[in-house]
Amino acid sequence: MHRLPHVDLNYKECRKCIDRASWIAVLSNLVLFIFKGIVGYISGSKAILSDSLYSFKDFMMSAVVLVGVKISGKPADEDHPYGHGKIEFVAIFLISILIILGTLFLLAHSIKDVWYVYKGVELAAPNFIAFWAALISVFANYKLSSYLKCVGTKIKSPAMLANSKHNHSDAESSALVALAILGTRLGFHFLDPLAAVIETLDLIRLSVHMINDSLKGMLDSSINKVSLKEINEIASLVPGVKKISKLAARKVGSGIWVDMVIRIDQHLSLEEGHIISNQVRETITKKIGNVTGINLTIEPNIV
Repeated sequence: MHRLPHVDLNYKECRKCIDRASWIAVLSNLVLFIFKGIVGYISGSKAILSDSLYSFKDFMMSAVVLVGVKISGKPADEDHPYGHGKIEFVAIFLISILIILGTLFLLAHSIKDVWYVYKGVELAAPNFIAFWAALISVFANYKLSSYLKCVGTKIKSPAMLANSKHNHSDAESSALVALAILGTRLGFHFLDPLAAVIETLDLIRLSVHMINDSLKGMLDSSINKVSLKEINEIASLVPGVKKISKLAARKVGSGIWVDMVIRIDQHLSLEEGHIISNQVRETITKKIGNVTGINLTIEPNIV
């Protein structure tokens, strides 16, 4: 997040909101990781142990985001004229690589357990306490996901929105675990390690998406056509603007950098042109909350 001068929020209040949400995410995911890990060990459920790794992943992600948001929240300076927003994408990229490496090991172990069951090795059904732990995890992750999505949308933080998606995925994973444990209690012992295999594959899928999103942010990818059209329409409605002859916009960290050329009446003075260009900038930054900079050039509209 940047200085947020264009968002209808008080800066100090916004910072408090970010810090509070970040700490809630870190502590909640840490508690869920420890809770599910202990229950998984006591109950003998491999699925709930695998599910605890979802929470460990979310805890690590939240911790990285907590540090990343603090750094990205620093205003632009002489050495970083475009701000520090890309740190969030770098953090997402690094944690995604770590998750994939750890999950590959878990995947191999889970597949081995499924193979043992297939070969006739009888695995003990997990204690039913694992079922209740999974239900608690479903509820906790769903509430946390909704909260982080609300905060992330308001402050336009891709890292916090990513956290929200991860906790939502964790809720779905815990629901799968609950069903698997019920199945094992009915005699289908292969369901517990099979759920672990499904969870690890899903973790890899999520990590690949995280890497893809982070690369787009780090490489200043172009914004979508709908947002570009919206910027064009906003600028065109400013009094004095005859035509938008050039418009391009790219992501810079969690914000947007706009490059545009506007045409005004050729008979207007330089001062009048300056006033119109300022109005264009102010209108765009007011309507589009996460614009971090506008490079605007004026040309005479020669008929």
